[in-house]
Amino acid sequence: MLSLFFFFLSLIPICFFSFWYLYIYFMFFFFFFFFINFRFYDFFSFISFGFGMDFYSYGFCLLSIWICILMAYSMINYSVSLYSFYYLLNLNFLVFFLVICFLSIDFFSFYFFFECSVLPVFFLILGWGYQPERLSSGFYLLFYTLFSSLPFLLIIFYLSITEGYFYFDLDYSCLNFYFFFFFIFSFLVSFPMFMFHFWLPSAHVEAPSSGSMILAGVMLKLGGYGLIRVFKFLVDYVIYYSFFFISVSLMGSFFISVFCLLQSDMKVLVAYSSVSHMGLVICSLFTLFDYGFLGSYFLMISHGLVSSGLFYFIGCLYDRFCSRSLFVVKGLMNFLPSFTFFFFFFCVCNMSCPPSLNLFSEICIIFSLVTWSFYTFFFLFFILFFTACYSIYLFSFSHHGGFSGLIFFVDGGLIREYLIFFLHIFPVFFIVFNLHFFF
Repeated sequence: MLSLFFFFLSLIPICFFSFWYLYIYFMFFFFFFFFINFRFYDFFSFISFGFGMDFYSYGFCLLSIWICILMAYSMINYSVSLYSFYYLLNLNFLVFFLVICFLSIDFFSFYFFFECSVLPVFFLILGWGYQPERLSSGFYLLFYTLFSSLPFLLIIFYLSITEGYFYFDLDYSCLNFYFFFFFIFSFLVSFPMFMFHFWLPSAHVEAPSSGSMILAGVMLKLGGYGLIRVFKFLVDYVIYYSFFFISVSLMGSFFISVFCLLQSDMKVLVAYSSVSHMGLVICSLFTLFDYGFLGSYFLMISHGLVSSGLFYFIGCLYDRFCSRSLFVVKGLMNFLPSFTFFFFFFCVCNMSCPPSLNLFSEICIIFSLVTWSFYTFFFLFFILFFTACYSIYLFSFSHHGGFSGLIFFVDGGLIREYLIFFLHIFPVFFIVFNLHFFF
């Protein structure tokens, strides 16, 4: 594990000299080194210095590194900027904190690096955002996260004092309802659960495309990863109170999927679709079934790739049209057929079309929820139906119909952009052909 830390520290001089391509090459090398030389197990392995790896942390570490590589590649046109090294340095610390957070095996380290990873995203929104409202959005993100996680920190201190240590594999059973609530409250806000989701759309709208990529791709997954870790101590309470969280999440996913049909801003639509998908993940985790955990794990990975690709695509359109409105960006199929090809794949993956990874994950989620209670089937039917509706609505309104005069000033797309589209969509389809590698 120490070699991983030294690798990220050795990239700092590359950031200061703004060697963008060299940084991306080294990150690709690190990704494949991590992919080949580390193997996951059902138990923690490669334990050293209080860090380790298992089935869940392996996949999320790979996702974090992959999304951060694509973030660097998406912002490479800013490499000529005078202060471009700030962006690379910020990105380097972000991927470092995320990887270390997923590799932590005790709760204090997890909490510390979990909060550290929020700061680079905060700087990303403030420094590279578009509108003046980015200041309020950044504070929204910061204070929602800090306020919800402060009770969790106090519980960590209390249990560290009473038990002597507080690791993920501690044999401890929570016997206090307030402990149970504050254990999961921090992760439900960062997920975000319905009614605690207001910080997410504003953060997405004000963030640059790369900030939205990391927010949707990895930062939301920290909440799911934390829930997976703490449920080991909370089994009795989760069984007793799961009906409340599943009911609220199902109702929230249904309302938000309908609300997406009313949106004209493409970025807001994709941001709210993330909330709807994460509601399904919360439901499947609270069932405590193996299928639920497996489906939520794969949905978080596939959603991270697809949602990140959608945000990057909308960022490419914003760079050309200076608008994200579906009333302005229309008729793209006439002039950008290759863009249409990739955007079609992103939209059908968002609605879980075969053979994407989303389909397998949602089948597992449906199995777990219908097994938990058959009445959830009616909500699931409408959630999945309206998810398909707003995905088709997003694609058809932006790529069909009459086009505005702005489209005559649009180029046909850059090779770099098509490569980023492909690197987003390639894992979603090809992980399905080798699922036994991951479980």
